[in-house]
Amino acid sequence: MFSFKAKQQSLVAVVPGPMGIAMAAVRDKGDKPRLERCDFIPWDDAQPNDKLLAQTAKRLNLGKRPCTTLLDIGEYTVLNVDAPDVPPEELRAAIRWQIKDLIDFHIDDAVVDIFDAPGNAAQGRQKSLYVVVSRTSTVREHVEQLQDAELNLEVIDVPELVLRNITARLPEDEGGVGFIYLARERGLLVVTRQSTLYFARTLELGADFLRQAGEDSGGLSLQGNAGFDRLVLEVQRSLDYYDRYFGQPPVAGLVIAPTEEPLPGLEDYLHDALGLAVRTLDLNEIVASDTPLDMRQQARCLPAIGAALRQEAASL
Repeated sequence: MFSFKAKQQSLVAVVPGPMGIAMAAVRDKGDKPRLERCDFIPWDDAQPNDKLLAQTAKRLNLGKRPCTTLLDIGEYTVLNVDAPDVPPEELRAAIRWQIKDLIDFHIDDAVVDIFDAPGNAAQGRQKSLYVVVSRTSTVREHVEQLQDAELNLEVIDVPELVLRNITARLPEDEGGVGFIYLARERGLLVVTRQSTLYFARTLELGADFLRQAGEDSGGLSLQGNAGFDRLVLEVQRSLDYYDRYFGQPPVAGLVIAPTEEPLPGLEDYLHDALGLAVRTLDLNEIVASDTPLDMRQQARCLPAIGAALRQEAASL
């Protein structure tokens, strides 16, 4: 997404988060990429976060490696707009003018990037684009945080595309897959097909909320589980939109990202409510490593692994 150097190489992903630093490095991006390193380093109350980040970068000798990181959910907006009919060299300026009234801050304070959106089912509709918009100050904070740690930051990505990097390697992606990623407080639902991101929805509920809801209602019951029902409704609306707007056949299944603590009954609940094949992802299916990743490590490092799987060069 937001790129700072023209040349792209294989990346190491360093993702500071609320609980600590997730990092992943991929040596080979073939049929089954090999994780060169995958770590989660909790924050240490005895020292500032920035100092721990710098120490980690030095200890792991990351300073010379091309590096990527992520914006957090809520730090940016993704808009779907019609592509303006302008020459390529004028596209950025035209897009900025086009979206200036669609964001809640001045366009002069915005960082903007673009990636292609699939066409919808309506005949004759012009080409669409997804536009990622963030405040300049937000992007600058991420840049300064990693540069102060002497990391060689080349690109800042967004979770939608990071999850796409993972779903593109799932067998369900050939026919279309819905992927549910649940952090502690909120989540993200993406729908991809044949490596193309069709749709994404932010979920204003997270793993902690759903875990409590499952415990309160016995987990497996199809009656009275308000938390699980909220997730079902979000998924159903998203899949209906995907089918209708893009004219695609129903997805081949739903895949749930691993969470730090189990969500008992969620797979069966979604399957019974939606009539779809549902499973929880094991990242060991799509990446090789000397030591298999346990589910807790997968949950903590999944965004970093997805970021390290990035292959395409920046679009702008």
